[in-house]
Amino acid sequence: MTSDNDSKEFVSAKKTTVTMSVTPEQYSLVKKWSEMVPTLYMLDICVVGATKLNSSVLKRMERKAKLVNHLRNLDRENNGFSYLFALMEKVSDSRGSLTLEELETQILADLAALRVFFKKAKVIETDDYVISFLRELHGQPIELEREVYLQFLRLLNDKFKLSNPVSSSKRFTVSQEIVKEAERLKIYKQHPVVILAIACVYGNRAAKKLVKFKSNSNRFDAENALADIFLISRFAKVKLEIEALARNGGPYAKVDFITDDDGLINVLKYYEPQSVKYDDDINGRESKLEMRVKLEEMLSPETQGEYDKIFNLLHP
Repeated sequence: MTSDNDSKEFVSAKKTTVTMSVTPEQYSLVKKWSEMVPTLYMLDICVVGATKLNSSVLKRMERKAKLVNHLRNLDRENNGFSYLFALMEKVSDSRGSLTLEELETQILADLAALRVFFKKAKVIETDDYVISFLRELHGQPIELEREVYLQFLRLLNDKFKLSNPVSSSKRFTVSQEIVKEAERLKIYKQHPVVILAIACVYGNRAAKKLVKFKSNSNRFDAENALADIFLISRFAKVKLEIEALARNGGPYAKVDFITDDDGLINVLKYYEPQSVKYDDDINGRESKLEMRVKLEEMLSPETQGEYDKIFNLLHP
């Protein structure tokens, strides 16, 4: 981590990857060691909701029951759980019909439920923190260009009809048109919303499952899609910051994200956070995030020799 009076930068640690064959006993030993590493788990709204389900409901919902069991297995004194992502989504949702007071009551109830669910691990946000966050940002977009991104997503759904497969002969042309629309709207062409659109053009299942384009425009939930896309950068920033602080004595050596959305989990595998820099001034905070994107892995094998053209399309 580096910093000055108005700027802070967090950089990922160097990694070494080792591949080896292990016996079941060795695997069990490594797994137990991994479980001892203090980890902060970021929860999304759906996961928070799952912690409030009673046993009779869980008997009818196998997927939710599996998620709840996973959370219980992570409930250890060395771990922490964060409500921040669920809070950010609730605070910035422009569709919200709840008053500030109603939302405050709902959020405090969520926190209370989490503290009851986790018997050993700590829920790191205090009531005072979340209420302060809510009152300061209620109804305001955390990412300033939110409306532009929503407009872009609706274009992708309504104009480009990305709920339907794109023929292999048209994929690059459609990708070019998508990038032109992004540039027209002044959206950075390496933003996840653009890269995921191109991944959908080339048939990436995780991207399509994440964005959930619909043939019926009225059924496409651009707000929900954007909330999930924003989690890519939000998680990257938190991971970089918390793990950098750990190298200087912070409490959590690892940061992980728990969601019930398989599409989002699989999309996150394509992104490796490298660094984030925050610059503060009287107008607020500006962040610059750098991530390594496994673009070729995201697009292959469907690029059929077009990868170099896509790479150049997305670069200045």
